[in-house]
Amino acid sequence: MNTVKTSTPMNTRLQMLCRLLDQMALRGLWLGAVLWMSGAVAMAASQAKGLSPAKVLHQSVTEWVAKEQSVAPDAVVLAPLDSRLQIRPCEKPLAMDLPFSSTETVRVRCAQPVWQLYVRVSVPGRPGGRPSVAAAAQAEAKAPAEKRSVLVAAMPLQRGMILTEAHVRQVEVDTLNMPPNVLEQVSQVMHAELVRDIRADAPLRAQDLRPTVLVKRGQLVLMSVGQTQGFQISARVEAMQDGRFGEQVKLKNRESGRILSGTVTGPNKVEGL
Repeated sequence: MNTVKTSTPMNTRLQMLCRLLDQMALRGLWLGAVLWMSGAVAMAASQAKGLSPAKVLHQSVTEWVAKEQSVAPDAVVLAPLDSRLQIRPCEKPLAMDLPFSSTETVRVRCAQPVWQLYVRVSVPGRPGGRPSVAAAAQAEAKAPAEKRSVLVAAMPLQRGMILTEAHVRQVEVDTLNMPPNVLEQVSQVMHAELVRDIRADAPLRAQDLRPTVLVKRGQLVLMSVGQTQGFQISARVEAMQDGRFGEQVKLKNRESGRILSGTVTGPNKVEGL
Protein backbone atom coordinates (compact mmCIF):
# COMPACT_ATOMS: atom_id res chain seq x y z
CA MET A 1 0.00 0.00 0.00
CA ASN A 2 1.36 3.42 -1.00
CA THR A 3 1.59 6.08 1.61
CA VAL A 4 1.33 9.82 0.83
CA LYS A 5 3.65 12.16 2.71
CA THR A 6 2.08 15.41 3.73
CA SER A 7 3.89 18.56 4.91
CA THR A 8 3.52 19.33 8.48
CA PRO A 9 2.24 22.80 9.48
CA MET A 10 5.76 23.67 10.69
CA ASN A 11 7.34 22.88 7.30
CA THR A 12 4.70 24.94 5.53
CA ARG A 13 5.40 27.99 7.68
CA LEU A 14 9.14 27.68 7.04
CA GLN A 15 8.64 27.55 3.30
CA MET A 16 6.38 30.63 3.34
CA LEU A 17 8.91 32.54 5.42
CA CYS A 18 11.74 31.66 3.03
CA ARG A 19 9.72 32.83 0.02
CA LEU A 20 8.92 36.10 1.83
CA LEU A 21 12.57 36.70 2.65
CA ASP A 22 13.55 36.03 -0.95
CA GLN A 23 11.00 38.55 -2.18
CA MET A 24 12.17 41.18 0.29
CA ALA A 25 15.80 40.67 -0.72
CA LEU A 26 14.89 41.06 -4.37
CA ARG A 27 12.92 44.21 -3.66
CA GLY A 28 15.81 45.64 -1.62
CA LEU A 29 18.26 45.04 -4.41
CA TRP A 30 15.88 46.63 -6.88
CA LEU A 31 15.37 49.70 -4.67
CA GLY A 32 19.13 50.08 -4.16
CA ALA A 33 19.66 49.84 -7.88
CA VAL A 34 17.04 52.55 -8.49
CA LEU A 35 18.64 54.86 -5.94
CA TRP A 36 22.09 54.29 -7.37
CA MET A 37 20.84 54.95 -10.89
CA SER A 38 19.10 58.18 -9.83
CA GLY A 39 22.26 59.40 -8.08
CA ALA A 40 24.33 58.52 -11.11
CA VAL A 41 21.92 60.39 -13.36
CA ALA A 42 22.10 63.50 -11.12
CA MET A 43 25.90 63.41 -11.08
CA ALA A 44 25.99 62.93 -14.83
CA ALA A 45 23.67 65.93 -15.31
CA SER A 46 25.93 68.05 -13.11
CA GLN A 47 29.00 66.98 -15.03
CA ALA A 48 27.20 67.62 -18.30
CA LYS A 49 26.76 71.25 -17.30
CA GLY A 50 30.52 71.51 -16.74
CA LEU A 51 30.13 73.14 -13.32
CA SER A 52 32.91 72.62 -10.81
CA PRO A 53 32.10 72.62 -7.07
CA ALA A 54 33.44 76.17 -6.84
CA LYS A 55 31.20 77.35 -9.68
CA VAL A 56 28.19 75.61 -8.15
CA LEU A 57 28.95 77.39 -4.88
CA HIS A 58 29.32 80.77 -6.61
CA GLN A 59 26.11 80.34 -8.58
CA SER A 60 24.10 79.14 -5.57
CA VAL A 61 25.23 81.98 -3.32
CA THR A 62 24.64 84.58 -6.03
CA GLU A 63 21.10 83.38 -6.69
CA TRP A 64 20.32 83.15 -2.98
CA VAL A 65 21.56 86.66 -2.18
CA ALA A 66 19.77 88.10 -5.22
CA LYS A 67 16.51 86.53 -4.06
CA GLU A 68 16.96 87.60 -0.44
CA GLN A 69 17.75 91.23 -1.32
CA SER A 70 15.48 91.47 -4.37
CA VAL A 71 18.21 92.43 -6.79
CA ALA A 72 19.47 91.09 -10.08
CA PRO A 73 22.06 88.28 -9.81
CA ASP A 74 24.63 90.33 -11.72
CA ALA A 75 24.44 92.99 -8.98
CA VAL A 76 25.82 90.56 -6.38
CA VAL A 77 29.59 90.61 -5.88
CA LEU A 78 31.36 87.71 -4.14
CA ALA A 79 34.77 88.16 -2.57
CA PRO A 80 37.38 85.75 -3.99
CA LEU A 81 37.82 82.58 -1.97
CA ASP A 82 41.17 81.46 -0.66
CA SER A 83 42.98 79.71 -3.51
CA ARG A 84 44.15 77.03 -1.07
CA LEU A 85 40.56 76.08 -0.23
CA GLN A 86 39.44 72.76 -1.71
CA ILE A 87 35.65 72.68 -2.13
CA ARG A 88 34.22 69.18 -2.09
CA PRO A 89 31.22 68.33 -4.30
CA CYS A 90 27.95 68.38 -2.36
CA GLU A 91 25.41 65.64 -3.05
CA LYS A 92 22.60 67.72 -1.55
CA PRO A 93 21.40 71.24 -2.37
CA LEU A 94 23.51 73.84 -0.60
CA ALA A 95 21.89 75.57 2.39
CA MET A 96 22.60 79.25 3.08
CA ASP A 97 21.86 81.69 5.88
CA LEU A 98 23.15 84.88 7.55
CA PRO A 99 24.80 83.86 10.85
CA PHE A 100 25.67 87.43 11.84
CA SER A 101 23.81 90.73 11.96
CA SER A 102 25.60 91.93 8.84
CA THR A 103 24.38 90.89 5.38
CA GLU A 104 27.95 90.75 4.11
CA THR A 105 28.70 87.25 5.43
CA VAL A 106 26.83 84.23 4.07
CA ARG A 107 27.25 80.80 5.63
CA VAL A 108 27.12 77.93 3.13
CA ARG A 109 26.48 74.41 4.43
CA CYS A 110 26.47 70.98 2.82
CA ALA A 111 24.60 68.08 4.41
CA GLN A 112 26.38 65.27 2.51
CA PRO A 113 29.29 65.25 2.96
CA VAL A 114 29.09 67.59 5.93
CA TRP A 115 31.04 70.84 5.52
CA GLN A 116 30.50 74.56 5.77
CA LEU A 117 32.27 77.78 4.85
CA TYR A 118 31.70 81.53 4.92
CA VAL A 119 31.51 83.76 1.85
CA ARG A 120 31.84 87.56 1.82
CA VAL A 121 29.30 89.25 -0.46
CA SER A 122 28.27 92.80 -1.29
CA VAL A 123 25.59 94.51 -3.34
CA PRO A 124 26.96 97.87 -4.53
CA GLY A 125 24.40 100.65 -4.47
CA ARG A 126 22.29 99.19 -1.65
CA PRO A 127 22.41 100.25 2.03
CA GLY A 128 25.32 98.43 3.65
CA GLY A 129 26.70 97.36 0.29
CA ARG A 130 30.28 98.11 -0.65
CA PRO A 131 30.72 100.18 -3.81
CA SER A 132 32.98 98.86 -6.48
CA VAL A 133 36.40 100.38 -7.02
CA ALA A 134 35.23 102.18 -10.14
CA ALA A 135 32.12 103.51 -8.40
CA ALA A 136 34.17 104.71 -5.42
CA ALA A 137 36.64 106.49 -7.71
CA GLN A 138 33.81 108.10 -9.66
CA ALA A 139 32.11 109.29 -6.47
CA GLU A 140 35.41 110.69 -5.20
CA ALA A 141 35.96 112.56 -8.46
CA LYS A 142 32.49 114.12 -8.25
CA ALA A 143 32.85 115.16 -4.61
CA PRO A 144 33.86 118.81 -4.28
CA ALA A 145 37.34 119.23 -2.82
CA GLU A 146 37.49 121.20 0.41
CA LYS A 147 39.93 124.09 0.71
CA ARG A 148 42.04 124.91 3.73
CA SER A 149 44.42 127.77 4.53
CA VAL A 150 47.82 126.42 5.61
CA LEU A 151 51.39 127.63 6.03
CA VAL A 152 53.99 126.70 3.43
CA ALA A 153 57.66 127.56 3.14
CA ALA A 154 58.16 130.79 1.20
CA MET A 155 61.69 129.66 0.30
CA PRO A 156 63.97 126.66 0.92
CA LEU A 157 64.46 126.43 4.69
CA GLN A 158 67.36 124.74 6.43
CA ARG A 159 67.52 122.87 9.68
CA GLY A 160 68.32 125.08 12.70
CA MET A 161 66.86 128.27 11.20
CA ILE A 162 64.82 130.46 13.57
CA LEU A 163 61.63 131.26 11.68
CA THR A 164 59.99 134.64 11.19
CA GLU A 165 57.01 135.85 9.21
CA ALA A 166 59.24 136.30 6.15
CA HIS A 167 59.95 132.57 5.96
CA VAL A 168 56.34 131.42 5.47
CA ARG A 169 53.19 132.29 3.55
CA GLN A 170 49.56 131.18 3.66
CA VAL A 171 47.96 129.39 0.72
CA GLU A 172 44.63 127.66 0.00
CA VAL A 173 45.08 123.97 -0.73
CA ASP A 174 42.87 120.89 -1.12
CA THR A 175 42.44 118.85 2.04
CA LEU A 176 42.20 115.52 0.20
CA ASN A 177 45.91 114.66 0.35
CA MET A 178 46.92 117.04 3.11
CA PRO A 179 49.27 115.51 5.74
CA PRO A 180 48.24 115.74 9.40
CA ASN A 181 49.35 118.44 11.87
CA VAL A 182 49.79 121.12 9.21
CA LEU A 183 50.25 124.61 10.68
CA GLU A 184 47.66 127.25 9.86
CA GLN A 185 48.68 130.42 11.77
CA VAL A 186 51.82 132.54 11.45
CA SER A 187 51.98 132.78 15.23
CA GLN A 188 52.67 129.04 15.35
CA VAL A 189 56.11 129.49 13.79
CA MET A 190 57.21 132.50 15.81
CA HIS A 191 60.15 131.82 18.16
CA ALA A 192 60.58 128.37 16.62
CA GLU A 193 63.47 126.65 14.87
CA LEU A 194 63.43 123.94 12.22
CA VAL A 195 64.49 120.40 13.03
CA ARG A 196 64.73 119.36 9.33
CA ASP A 197 65.16 120.92 5.92
CA ILE A 198 61.97 122.09 4.18
CA ARG A 199 61.69 122.64 0.44
CA ALA A 200 59.95 125.70 -0.97
CA ASP A 201 56.12 125.57 -1.09
CA ALA A 202 56.02 122.50 1.18
CA PRO A 203 53.49 122.61 4.05
CA LEU A 204 54.94 123.10 7.53
CA ARG A 205 53.93 120.55 10.16
CA ALA A 206 54.13 120.70 13.93
CA GLN A 207 56.83 118.01 13.99
CA ASP A 208 59.02 120.07 11.62
CA LEU A 209 59.93 122.64 14.28
CA ARG A 210 60.41 123.19 17.98
CA PRO A 211 60.56 126.24 20.24
CA THR A 212 63.93 127.92 20.05
CA VAL A 213 66.12 128.81 23.03
CA LEU A 214 65.39 132.46 23.85
CA VAL A 215 67.01 132.66 27.25
CA LYS A 216 70.44 131.28 28.01
CA ARG A 217 71.92 130.44 31.37
CA GLY A 218 74.11 133.16 32.90
CA GLN A 219 72.67 135.96 30.78
CA LEU A 220 70.87 139.01 32.13
CA VAL A 221 67.24 139.05 31.02
CA LEU A 222 64.46 141.60 31.41
CA MET A 223 61.76 140.41 33.79
CA SER A 224 58.38 142.19 33.78
CA VAL A 225 55.83 141.95 36.60
CA GLY A 226 52.25 143.25 36.93
CA GLN A 227 51.23 143.51 33.30
CA THR A 228 47.86 141.87 33.91
CA GLN A 229 47.10 144.17 36.87
CA GLY A 230 47.44 147.36 34.85
CA PHE A 231 50.97 148.31 35.85
CA GLN A 232 54.43 147.05 34.96
CA ILE A 233 57.65 146.76 36.89
CA SER A 234 60.80 145.67 35.09
CA ALA A 235 64.11 144.51 36.45
CA ARG A 236 67.28 142.87 35.19
CA VAL A 237 67.81 139.38 36.58
CA GLU A 238 70.16 136.53 35.83
CA ALA A 239 68.89 133.39 34.06
CA MET A 240 69.92 130.25 35.92
CA GLN A 241 68.98 127.89 33.05
CA ASP A 242 68.24 127.85 29.34
CA GLY A 243 64.63 128.42 28.37
CA ARG A 244 62.53 128.10 25.22
CA PHE A 245 59.42 130.09 24.39
CA GLY A 246 56.69 129.35 26.93
CA GLU A 247 58.95 127.48 29.36
CA GLN A 248 59.41 128.38 33.03
CA VAL A 249 62.96 129.16 34.15
CA LYS A 250 64.71 129.94 37.41
CA LEU A 251 65.99 133.51 37.81
CA LYS A 252 68.24 135.25 40.35
CA ASN A 253 68.19 138.80 41.58
CA ARG A 254 71.89 139.62 41.82
CA GLU A 255 71.34 142.45 44.30
CA SER A 256 69.26 140.54 46.86
CA GLY A 257 70.25 137.00 45.92
CA ARG A 258 66.56 136.05 45.79
CA ILE A 259 65.56 133.16 43.51
CA LEU A 260 62.60 133.93 41.24
CA SER A 261 60.63 132.14 38.50
CA GLY A 262 59.42 133.43 35.17
CA THR A 263 57.97 132.36 31.82
CA VAL A 264 59.99 132.96 28.66
CA THR A 265 58.12 135.39 26.37
CA GLY A 266 60.80 136.45 23.89
CA PRO A 267 64.52 136.84 23.33
CA ASN A 268 66.02 137.61 26.79
CA LYS A 269 62.54 138.41 28.10
CA VAL A 270 60.54 136.71 30.84
CA GLU A 271 57.31 137.40 32.69
CA GLY A 272 57.49 137.02 36.46
CA LEU A 273 55.20 134.53 38.20
